[in-house]
Amino acid sequence: MSQSMKTFLRQEWPLLLVILAPLVAAIVIYPAMPDIVPTHWNAQGEVDGTSSRGFGTFFLPLMNIGLYVLLLFSPKLDPKRENYAGFAGTYRLIRWLIHAFMVVIFGVTIAAALGYEVDIGLLVPASVAVMFIILGATMSRVKFNYFVGIRVPWTLADEEVWNQTHKVASKWMMAGGTLALLGSVLLPGDLRYTVFMICILAPVLAATVYSYVIFQRKRRDS
Repeated sequence: MSQSMKTFLRQEWPLLLVILAPLVAAIVIYPAMPDIVPTHWNAQGEVDGTSSRGFGTFFLPLMNIGLYVLLLFSPKLDPKRENYAGFAGTYRLIRWLIHAFMVVIFGVTIAAALGYEVDIGLLVPASVAVMFIILGATMSRVKFNYFVGIRVPWTLADEEVWNQTHKVASKWMMAGGTLALLGSVLLPGDLRYTVFMICILAPVLAATVYSYVIFQRKRRDS
């Protein structure tokens, strides 16, 4: 085995275990799964979408594997690939967050399909909110690139605009995620969903507007 492969496995094996464990679990529990598997819920936590046993059992684990390949090779395809060295640890954390979230959704789906009482209306938005908080904490460390971060025309056109936007977006996302988490835990169904969506979308929209404003300001001053 080459040294590069040894290094790769040493860095990646914990994440590979996290990703492959749901696939192994899906194979084991497949015989016990019902013919119809719930795969979508409305704001009240009621099932409003189903799929076949095979699709419902294996789609998320296989999708997670596909995401692993995509996220692993995206930096190599990025024209700004050299910048990833400046936030390698942060990018690894982002990958972990995405895959961990997929595992949570898989677990929730399987538990619901097997008849366990699962509060989807709480677990899913709360999980998204936690992920949003952690993503927010990483935003200020994400260097200029074309795959990760707030990729709008004005941030991609100017690295200084990128840096300023991600610095403020980091604070806004953490604040929005915290409010979304509190709302997910404390508020009832319909109101919970409304507050959650506002708290998640508002920081992103605000950061987009902010990037446009400082881009135009910089262009006027130059």
